[in-house]
Amino acid sequence: MATCALTAGAGTFRVHAMHGGFVDFDAFRRTAHYETFYGAPGISDRLWAVCPVNADAESYIVFSHVRSRRKFSRADVELATRALSGMKWFHRLLLLSHGLPLAREPLSPAERRMLLQLIGGQPEKRIAAALSLTPGTAHQYAVEVYRKLGVPGRSGLTALWLRG
Repeated sequence: MATCALTAGAGTFRVHAMHGGFVDFDAFRRTAHYETFYGAPGISDRLWAVCPVNADAESYIVFSHVRSRRKFSRADVELATRALSGMKWFHRLLLLSHGLPLAREPLSPAERRMLLQLIGGQPEKRIAAALSLTPGTAHQYAVEVYRKLGVPGRSGLTALWLRG
């Protein structure tokens, strides 16, 4: 029930609290899903902040009250909305740093480190030194990052980063 309600607003930034009325909480509480993922771990309330990153992906930030009777208030929802709605850049960086969802195939850990450096704008020789790589190895990682992301080079990576 919660998943269906959360995904119903796909493509828009949204913040919901479990007890905020976006699902029939009494019915939800009687499900096996609720008991397994909320009741057993002692989650008394949950707040989801969902940010669309591009046409294919959304990023979720989740806050939970655990082992308490506290519930998220309307003010908590409003605060999360104000604090997180302008952070699309963070969500894109998070996804790009893992090669998701923009990469044709997952980036290796070394390629993810290279991607973060490439986004930072440093020349490859400086990146090589920062990552303790030879310039040739750094260049090969950069080429693989570009290939997996389907861009011709640094300018294409920048355009991909800014798109959205």
